[in-house]
Amino acid sequence: MRRSLIGNVLPLLLLALMVGVMPAWAGEAANAAQSVLPKSLSHVSFAGADGSSCKEAVVIRNAANNVEGVAAEKAWIAWKYPNAKLKGQAVSGVGNKTFDTLEIETTDGKSKTVCFDITDFFGQW
Repeated sequence: MRRSLIGNVLPLLLLALMVGVMPAWAGEAANAAQSVLPKSLSHVSFAGADGSSCKEAVVIRNAANNVEGVAAEKAWIAWKYPNAKLKGQAVSGVGNKTFDTLEIETTDGKSKTVCFDITDFFGQW
């Protein structure tokens, strides 16, 4: 049985569309996260993942020091979890990476852990 032209081309078109759209979605998410920062931190950016674990940490880039880095963490939390309350914090290291793990309580009373990779700015005063 021969496949029609549509049967041969359609999967390639769908693949091309997905390859083109996925980076755009990722860019939109990065832009949305970037827009939560005050103007004074516009040089700071977020990379990495969703912070659900330190293997999936939110990476903070270009913060000049601890003050800017912590402000970026707070802005990211406020963007992702509006009105969440900070319940605890711990700094840890694994290999050559440094992480800041925040325990928050969301507005619906759920406990969440968010991990930030703070290697780029940790210890910079």
